Amino acid sequence: MNEMNVRLKPTLRAVPPALCAAIALALAPALAAPPAASNPPADGKGKAAASPSATDAVARVNGHPILRRDFDLAVQMQFRARRNPVTHKELQAAREMILEKLIEQELIYQKAPKSASFVADKEVDAELGRIKQGFPSESAFAAALKQNGVGDAEFKEQIRRSLIVRRFVDREVVGDVKVSDEDVRRTYDQNASEMTRKESVRLAEILVRVPPDATAEDRANARLKIEEILKQARGGEAFADLARKYSDGPEASRGGDTGWLARGQAPPAIDHAAFALQAGQTSDVVESRLGYHILKVAEKRPEGPIPFDEAKDSIRAKLVARARDEKIRAYVAGLKETARVERGSKTTP
Repeated sequence: MNEMNVRLKPTLRAVPPALCAAIALALAPALAAPPAASNPPADGKGKAAASPSATDAVARVNGHPILRRDFDLAVQMQFRARRNPVTHKELQAAREMILEKLIEQELIYQKAPKSASFVADKEVDAELGRIKQGFPSESAFAAALKQNGVGDAEFKEQIRRSLIVRRFVDREVVGDVKVSDEDVRRTYDQNASEMTRKESVRLAEILVRVPPDATAEDRANARLKIEEILKQARGGEAFADLARKYSDGPEASRGGDTGWLARGQAPPAIDHAAFALQAGQTSDVVESRLGYHILKVAEKRPEGPIPFDEAKDSIRAKLVARARDEKIRAYVAGLKETARVERGSKTTP
């Protein structure tokens, strides 16, 4: 559930970022995990031992392997909080995109160390903390690493490499990208029919997760928990405080704030409940495939055109992103011309 997004015609719409790290530094939050690999067995020291397939290379870049475990973890994180079921077509497309982005990252990393700045441990720790915020709990994050046979030290190294790449790209590849006020206004005027938004609500939620394989007793306990939380909310407790304390959703650290939700964007039960509320109202308990929810609407806005003053910052960001992406794509294309990239059994010179 994101804030207002200005839609642009295909010729102007910003293309996806050309940079993707194994630890999903640039992947959007609020997406549920696809079927994950079973937990790897532990060795005698209690450390997760990766299965043989986890250490297979899904690709090689100038001889350097991209390991299956890192690839699988990146895919899992891409879909870690998705509310709707993931189709086979979506999963396949995501896997192909993520593999290509990991190849691109490796190509850039191999060029970056000579001119990239040193990355301090505190920077790695800060990025690690940001990534963890996308998970319901520390244990959920640890489980994701364990499922894919990735240790804490290995994950931190992935973060460090990605920060090196990011810094190198910002300083050496992209530089300072500027978009003039005239370009922003021109884009708005030329895409007036696209500068619209659906009816939407700014929503906060509290989620008590119920696993698909939960027992009847577990489900009943979860129901009792959410009803007690609802009682506290209606008794005057601050919704944001309750969300931070009890919610299992990725937005818990933001006081349950999920941003703007357009009509039809959420699963039917959530959509129906949210748009039945007035600003400031709190819902009854709502059940979905994720568990039990309490919703609160902070603001509502009708369908209609987006005023320029509201749209300009989003337009500027999209134009900057497109310009950055074009520079990165051109740079990566140049690297690929002389690189040896192997994807599975296929090799490109």
